[in-house]
Amino acid sequence: MTAVAPSPPAPPAISDGVPNSVKLEELCDLALSEAKNLGCSDVSVIGIKSDDSQVRFANNSISLVNNVRNFTLEIYISKDRKRVVGATYNPSEEGIKKFLGNLLASCRALPESESYTPLPSGPFRYHGTANFDPKVQDAEIVEYVDTAIDQALKAGAKRVSGSLNAGSSEIAIRTSAGASGSDRESGLFLNVRAFSDYNASGHGLACSSYLSDFDPVVAGQKAGEFAKISQSPEQIPEGVYNVVFSPTVIANILPVAQEASAFSIESGTSILVDKFDERVAIQTVSIDDYGVYHRGIGGRIFDDEGTPTQQTSIVQGGVFRNMLHNSTTAKKFASKTTGNAGIIAPRPFTIVFEKGTMAVDDIIRETRNGIYVTNNWYTRYQNYRTGEYSTVPRDAAFLIEDEEIKAPIAGFRISDSIPRQLSNIEMISKDREWIKWWEVDTPTLAPAMMISGVRITRAVGS
Repeated sequence: MTAVAPSPPAPPAISDGVPNSVKLEELCDLALSEAKNLGCSDVSVIGIKSDDSQVRFANNSISLVNNVRNFTLEIYISKDRKRVVGATYNPSEEGIKKFLGNLLASCRALPESESYTPLPSGPFRYHGTANFDPKVQDAEIVEYVDTAIDQALKAGAKRVSGSLNAGSSEIAIRTSAGASGSDRESGLFLNVRAFSDYNASGHGLACSSYLSDFDPVVAGQKAGEFAKISQSPEQIPEGVYNVVFSPTVIANILPVAQEASAFSIESGTSILVDKFDERVAIQTVSIDDYGVYHRGIGGRIFDDEGTPTQQTSIVQGGVFRNMLHNSTTAKKFASKTTGNAGIIAPRPFTIVFEKGTMAVDDIIRETRNGIYVTNNWYTRYQNYRTGEYSTVPRDAAFLIEDEEIKAPIAGFRISDSIPRQLSNIEMISKDREWIKWWEVDTPTLAPAMMISGVRITRAVGS
């Protein structure tokens, strides 16, 4: 087995342990050297230096501006076929040594791992860089927030709340097997929620790694417009409906790339168990994972084992083609790593859905009668293996009647399964949006979709 050692919570700001002049690579080298001196046979050290700024706003006014710098060391060690991972934040030199001593003590207390696999042998050549814009660090984020609030109010909102997170990070890796590399990324993530009444709200996102691609105007306008037209929502009967889902919702309710983790498949908690090379979606659905997607969000040129990342086709033409592997799962499945480590569980870095052929307005027209859902939250699974889940629409949702958006609706829950939905996608939009916020951890380029036969139930308390 591989254990995850308990780690202290990340502090709100940099501690006195790490002077600003210290280079990230020096911390990684120190941790690697110390772990090897302790007799560890495998060591992977990932260092992350992050400079983040946040603006929070509520009731049309800015309520918080915060700037934080943190150093994080994520360390994997093995000794005598025992394995453990842990993390420490803003450590001093002595703090690193103490942390590694405690991590080794935890490792020694574990049984031998049946799945032990040595780290991949380096050195490796890494191609390209993650998505990084140096201008992000000096971005006028307060002005961007003011713009988003102003646009939402002009569009019809009365109250506007949300947050803007902006920053950049450096990342470096050193392993005992010879992997050594560094990279950096940047990002701006604006989340706008606008209200025109206590039960009438709209949501807008703007996500980008580049200042030139970041658009707070559209995010504010969208949130305000949806809030304005969602006043006095109606209840709808329980039943089966054709539903148009926005990119924000699709990125949350169709986590196919995450389901492709070989760890999840091996543990029996994935909808893709025993589905390799079988059809799992309609023919027009293709989903890829990228280490780095050009002009995308962030990304990684190396994984947690130091292996170069790549593009991996997960679903191609509706058929499940590839699992996501680290070296341990690759050995179990007699395959090769795809550069998606997670030491314990492989994971996607950037998820990209293939675009469709229709405009969203045309999808709504072709739906004729159904529902349009713009946002959701509280997605909960009843059965991970079968993909049965429920989620609650949040903010604006509408009844589609006679090919048009009609009455706003509320008070309902979506209860469905991922496999059924993948097989009942009727239309896919040609426009896609980058989604990353607190309901979607992994950057996802997603289209809107119309899915037929979605079961709608009454939300508790409605």
